[in-house]
Amino acid sequence: MRFKNVYLAILAAIATGSLYGIQNNAFSSDVYFTRQEIKGHIVQAIEESRESIDISVQDITSKDILNTLARAKERGVHIRVMADKRRALKKGGLSDFYKNKVFAIKALNPREMIRSNFAIFDCKLLVIGAYEWNEVVGRLSRDNAVFTEETKLLVKFQREFDRLFHGGVAHDEPGVPGETGKEETAKAETAPIVQKAIPPGTKVVASHYGVVITENKDGYLDMNFEEFDDIFGLASGLTDEQKENLWSKCEGKRVQWHGQVTSYPSWTLITGWIMGVKNGNIDVEIKLNSANKSHFSPVKYGNTVTYTGKLNSRVTRIFPYKLEDGDVLAIEDTSPVPVNKHELGIDPDGVPVSHDSEKVFLQESLTDIDNIFGSGSTLSSAEKDEAWKKYEGKYIRWAGQIVYKNLNAVSGLRVKVRQKDRGDVEIRLSIIQKEKVLKFQDGESILYTGRLTKRCESTSPYILEDGDILTVK
Repeated sequence: MRFKNVYLAILAAIATGSLYGIQNNAFSSDVYFTRQEIKGHIVQAIEESRESIDISVQDITSKDILNTLARAKERGVHIRVMADKRRALKKGGLSDFYKNKVFAIKALNPREMIRSNFAIFDCKLLVIGAYEWNEVVGRLSRDNAVFTEETKLLVKFQREFDRLFHGGVAHDEPGVPGETGKEETAKAETAPIVQKAIPPGTKVVASHYGVVITENKDGYLDMNFEEFDDIFGLASGLTDEQKENLWSKCEGKRVQWHGQVTSYPSWTLITGWIMGVKNGNIDVEIKLNSANKSHFSPVKYGNTVTYTGKLNSRVTRIFPYKLEDGDVLAIEDTSPVPVNKHELGIDPDGVPVSHDSEKVFLQESLTDIDNIFGSGSTLSSAEKDEAWKKYEGKYIRWAGQIVYKNLNAVSGLRVKVRQKDRGDVEIRLSIIQKEKVLKFQDGESILYTGRLTKRCESTSPYILEDGDILTVK
C-alpha cells in the first residue's frame, strides 16, 4: 500500500508539474512488476545512457546488467556504484569490477545497510523499487520498479546518492579489501595542498592538511572561486574526509565570487528567489535574500555578476556549491557563451528556465505560475503585471486532459486542456497541425507545449501561442 501511494504521488506530481525534457524512447513515468520486464528496461536505460549512471544497490549479480554496464563504461559513460559491502564486495560479479576498479565503487559503512535500490541515468531517468539486481532470487519474490523522469524526484535522489557516495568508503581506503594502509593515509593527511600567507588583520577559519583558509576584514572568505574549488572540487588532492573536515569550518561563512548567470533570478513558492551562476565549468546555485530584490531584479541571462552568499551545501552534482542569503553586488552586461545540450540541464528545485537556440522554456509547473498570478495570490494587480514581464513570451511544457478541440476561420485551431482546479489552458496551434491534433480524443491526457502570451481572469486563465501536442501520457 505504501509503495502504491508513492507511485500515485509520482503520477500526481507529473500531472500538475512541468517535465524536464523528452527523450525519444524514454518514460514520462511507469511501473513494472515482472522481473524480465524490469531488467529489460534497466538494460535499455543503460544502453541509452551517454554521460553518467549512478546506482545504489545492495548487490548486482545479473550478468545481463553487469555486461551492459561494462559496455557503457567502454564507450565513456561515467559509472558510480554504491553497494552493500557485506553482500556485494566479498564475492560475485560486482566484486570483480570492484577489485579491478572498473567502476567508481564505494561501500557503506559496515554498520549500515542499503534498504532500497535506485539508479539514475544521465541525470534524466530515475528507477526505484523493490527489484533486486540479481541473477537469481527467491521463488516467492515479488518485484516492482517505478521509472520516472519527474525532475523534483530526480534531483532529490541525485542529492541522496551524492550524499551516500560522498560518505562511502572507496576501494583503496581503510576498512575495505585492498586498503593501502595507515602509512599512506597518514601521508595524504599531511600532504601540502595549498600554502597561503596570512595577511595582517585576517582571521584564520581553518588550517589543516597544508590548507589555510582565512576570513578578511569585510567578513568574506579570502579566496576566489578557483582557489576555493582547488580545495573542495573534484581535482583536489584532499580525501573526502579531509574536505568534509575543512567544509565544517567554512559552512555558513560568506564568499564573494564572480561568474556568468546561467539562470536569471526567479521565484517559486517552494524555493523563493533562486539564481544560477557558472564559474568556469562549475555551477553555483544562490538562494537570494528577497530584501535585496532591487539589486538582483535587473539581472539577465548571460550577465556577468559579482555575487555573495553564505556557504550552504556542496553535495549535489548538478550544483556542486549552494549559497543562501545571497546578493548581487555588481552586474556586467555580457553576451551568453554557446553551451551544449548537457549544459542546458537544470535543477527544477531551483532553476526556472532552460535555453535552446530559439526558445526559453520555463521549468515551473502550472501550480507554481498560478500561485503567483492566480486568484489565491497575495500579489496586487500591479505586482502581477510587473512579475508577468519575466514569464510572458516564454515556453512551457505541461501535462493535462483535453476538454475539446475547435477549428474555425476566425480563431484558427485551438485545444482546451483541463488543469484540475487551476482552470483550463487554451492552446493555439498552427493550422498545419490539424491532422495531428484530430488524432487526439477528448479526455485524453497529453503533454503539451506553447508560448505564454495572455493571462485572463476567467475559466481559461492562460493562453498559449505556437502550441504543440508532444505525446499522449
